Amino acid sequence: MDFTILINKENLLASSFVPTDLITTDDNENNFHNYADPNGKPMISEYIYPFFLKMQEEASLNGIYIIVDSGYRSYQYQQVIWDNSVAKRGIEETKKLVAPPGSSEHQSGLAFDIAYMRNGVYSDNVKSDDIEIKWLINNAHRFGFILRYPKGKENITGYKFEPWHYRFVGLELAALLHQEEITLEEYYERIKSENNAYGNKPNCLE
Repeated sequence: MDFTILINKENLLASSFVPTDLITTDDNENNFHNYADPNGKPMISEYIYPFFLKMQEEASLNGIYIIVDSGYRSYQYQQVIWDNSVAKRGIEETKKLVAPPGSSEHQSGLAFDIAYMRNGVYSDNVKSDDIEIKWLINNAHRFGFILRYPKGKENITGYKFEPWHYRFVGLELAALLHQEEITLEEYYERIKSENNAYGNKPNCLE
């Protein structure tokens, strides 16, 4: 898996795609979700795990304690999430909140939702004005991660603001996106225009 790849509703992963280097980030030591099914434990790409650990360690030095809440999700599991949301909210609202199967970054193993500890208890009730989120928005790029669906970019990403969803894109690209305050979609639109001028193809799935 190329960690700079664009994955969205127009650039899909195959239903059969499963990362080959998944690693469990929480073996229930946090007693957060009480995973009865071991397949439900949070997993991410082993390649990006050291970057997360560095970010987690530095966050803790600032009194911020984060963990991976939801990591890898299979195509089939994403289908279940999609179907349940459609049944509960309807198709139009679901499109704003849930990635259709194949378009979820979670399937890549490069993305995750975070949770953090408050008063000795981990919580996934993440809000944009929480100190943990403010710290991540200002610092995650230093470890190769980006806030994937930022506020004010809903029309570009196709999703509502998700302060809990982070994606690994590498140190160089994360720094660029943070500095210029652009999304992965905007970055690829830029290089697509540049590459078209030279007859090259951008690094996405289309």
